[in-house]
Amino acid sequence: MQRNTLKPLVGALALAGLIPLTAAAQAPRPEQIERVEVIGSRIKRINIDDETATPITLITRDEIQRSGVATTRDLLETLPGFNSNSLSDLNGGNSFGNGGSGASLRNLGKQSTLVLLNSRRIAAYPLADYNEVFSNLDSLPVDAIERVEVLKSGGSALYGSDAVAGVINIVTRSSFQGLTVSANTQKSLKSHQFKDQAAAITGGIGNLATDGFNILANLDYYHRGDFFWRDVLQYSNPAYKEFSPGFDTPSSYSYPGNIIGQGPIAGCKLFNASNTLCMYDRYDRFSVQPSADRVSGIVSAKLKMSEHLQGFSEVLYSNTKNTYQNAHNYYGAGLGSVVWGDPNSNAARTFYYRGLPAQHPLNHTGEEVEFRYRFSDDGQSNHVQTDQYRVLAGLKGDWNGWDWETAAGVMGGKTTQRQRGLFSDSGFKEVIGDYNKDTLDADFFNKPNGYKIGQPNSAAVLDKLFPSIGYDAKVTQSFVDGKISGEYGRLPGGAINFAAGFELRHESMKIAPDALSASGDIVGLGTVRADAGRSFSAVFVEADLPVTQQLNAQLAGRLDKFPGFAAHFSPKLALRAQLVPEFMLRGSVEGGFRAPNLTESATSSKSAFDNGVSDPKRCDAASALIRDLIAQANALPDSDPNKTLLQARADNIDECRRGVASVVRNNPGLKPETSRIVNLGLAFQPFKSFSTTLDYYAVTRTNEIGTKGTADLLGAEAQQAPGTIVRAPDFNNDPTFVTAAEVAKYKPLAGRLSLVSGQFENLAKTQTSGIDWSMNGQFSDPLGRLALSFDSTYLLSYKQYSTSDLRYGDNLAGRWGYARFNFKLRASQEWGSWTHTLSYFWASSTTLTKDYYDTTWNVEDCAKNKNLTADQCKVATYNRLDYNLAWRPMKALTLSANLRNLTGRRPPIDYRNFGQGGIIPDNREDVMGRMLRLAAEYRFF
Repeated sequence: MQRNTLKPLVGALALAGLIPLTAAAQAPRPEQIERVEVIGSRIKRINIDDETATPITLITRDEIQRSGVATTRDLLETLPGFNSNSLSDLNGGNSFGNGGSGASLRNLGKQSTLVLLNSRRIAAYPLADYNEVFSNLDSLPVDAIERVEVLKSGGSALYGSDAVAGVINIVTRSSFQGLTVSANTQKSLKSHQFKDQAAAITGGIGNLATDGFNILANLDYYHRGDFFWRDVLQYSNPAYKEFSPGFDTPSSYSYPGNIIGQGPIAGCKLFNASNTLCMYDRYDRFSVQPSADRVSGIVSAKLKMSEHLQGFSEVLYSNTKNTYQNAHNYYGAGLGSVVWGDPNSNAARTFYYRGLPAQHPLNHTGEEVEFRYRFSDDGQSNHVQTDQYRVLAGLKGDWNGWDWETAAGVMGGKTTQRQRGLFSDSGFKEVIGDYNKDTLDADFFNKPNGYKIGQPNSAAVLDKLFPSIGYDAKVTQSFVDGKISGEYGRLPGGAINFAAGFELRHESMKIAPDALSASGDIVGLGTVRADAGRSFSAVFVEADLPVTQQLNAQLAGRLDKFPGFAAHFSPKLALRAQLVPEFMLRGSVEGGFRAPNLTESATSSKSAFDNGVSDPKRCDAASALIRDLIAQANALPDSDPNKTLLQARADNIDECRRGVASVVRNNPGLKPETSRIVNLGLAFQPFKSFSTTLDYYAVTRTNEIGTKGTADLLGAEAQQAPGTIVRAPDFNNDPTFVTAAEVAKYKPLAGRLSLVSGQFENLAKTQTSGIDWSMNGQFSDPLGRLALSFDSTYLLSYKQYSTSDLRYGDNLAGRWGYARFNFKLRASQEWGSWTHTLSYFWASSTTLTKDYYDTTWNVEDCAKNKNLTADQCKVATYNRLDYNLAWRPMKALTLSANLRNLTGRRPPIDYRNFGQGGIIPDNREDVMGRMLRLAAEYRFF
């Protein structure tokens, strides 16, 4: 029967509280089966396993338990579409986003993948990774997860900004009754390292139907220990040593130091007679993985207030601590110089490594001499602690066939990061000396109350030289949302389902470096600063239209309004054609967008540095000078001291490989990134126990927010605004062309380059396409029940736009970092109280080359310059087999053992990532070997 056209309006007024719910309530709904909302639609449905018009991957509770993982990030890494370029707290110590883990799908970055918890957003991680704002997966406890829903297409039409590459919805347990405890522990069977432990307790009381309430609480603890490469280096691939002679060798930058040409300083504990230098085992301090301690808790409650009204609330809290350690700071003239940007003055600063002055008591050469040293007392460490939370409460109910829900909440987080081990420029000059002078002061490295080489130093001196620095970061967000859904009218195929809703949000972010970092006093340190807030809102609508019994359409649209640009509309059209019961075709086209975040558009700044910059106005002139210097050196006999000086000068000229300071500002005029996402696919279920899906996707993202590369800016220097490129005003005191005669002869076109300053812009675009293929089957056999699953993705194309050449580059599929094909194959056999699960992971090989501009790491370059074979000049195929055994000796107890990498196979070597002269394996899996995780779960009642 056709519904009254006023009913949606009445429902909306009831939702807003303008009409009393008691007055709006009608007779109970005839549909008594509970409907649930699944990612990809705001319309609730009964069966979450039904194939929809857009491809969705579900990871169930059983799959989570059989995967042998301890963290949410580990779980998502088992997805074929999950990219290695997403941030992990394992390597976060070398990023601006210390201590956090993000998610990236479709190679489009962690800002284009939206992470939801129970279909609502979570607050961003307080520290931005430079300009990337992301959700921290480490704040979500894996033991509390009921299922994970992954929407493989964009979702901006329903979920708003950031849902370009896909949406990951993590759904926690609900309506749980009883008490369950679980624990697990892991270590490598090869090295007995890579240890971690986790424990959780989950309890719930009350039955919503009979008691009128349910309260669920989960507490989760995770610990990961740290260790160093010396503990496991003996298990590394011998090929590393064959490629890099420096692999597994000590360093001459040691304690108490070496005076080059004179010998080691007295007191050296590690002496290598073969080269007469004091040596240091840096692998004793190269960390394989940081330590981590995480405590997470979720409390949710439901209260049945009437037959048509229910209250609910949810509290999430997590505390994460990470400690990163690395080799102690080292010092020596052979290290050249360090260039970084002063975030206040937009000027470049340069630190020069100098030797010991002629007057130093340890120097017996009579002139400034090279000195190599290791500051073993620098207190090197990096501690990151983050507290994150989300608190919400709401009401939901039904009115005459319409479901409605509204909620309000606050969320946020605070990160405190403190590290030591980096030089303070002012502190270095105070306790060691001024390195800028042509002739060093006699007390350089020998001040009366300064730093003493190879001797105990006071805490006051060390605090000046290596101060505690870091960030205090905070994010907050408050929201109110509401939605309503139900049937409205009919079409030949059945009832029309309709949903509509709104969101109101306010967010703020403050990232504050300490005073010394903010002033540019810390040598070589890049910084991020932000202090801004904004309010934004959205409305969305969705309609599920059964055009015929065989054809279903989904229409959706969302209007988002952020400050700084006009309201943005994201549309979606999806079709689902069930031609026969066993076969379905589907397709969708939708628009996506990402609003500029607060570090890009609002008050903020970033300072960093670029290495290996070639200055087009000085490189050719410097190259000619280098050739002449080498020719002059070659003409001299080896006994002539000027020969060494000429060669050293030629080696130190860096105009074609210079380190340049970089300062980037926010841009309030930024537009949102936009995208168009197309999906075409089919689902085939020839019989009840087996189904397969095949889906093609294509994403075009435009208006990508970024900064112009230094090479692009220098290539069009005349067109840049004043202050974008900062150079020395003349050739006075020029370190490369040291005389007026050299300036006249070689004709450099400009003074020394010191800093490049820019701002975020809408610059680039990306195109990517591929095919997702999955199969699922469940079969009965003489031993019990066998379940098979196959999930894969094949990258057809990935192209990035060049802002300098104004064209798309090469197809990167199959090149470095972009594997064409990867899949996960899983077989699970249930036999009485035993369950056996095999999981096989595979990724295709890639070349080592990048885009069209990359002339290195091809087969010719590998053979000519790197002594690598054609097989070594690629990242070989990756494959890994895992085995999980679960046993239920009684109904309440489950014991399991998970063997990761059953065959003990090494991962392939990535020689490009390892680098020429590399000293650390490029992949920690190389020394893992087989990993054993033991777990137990007991349900008391």
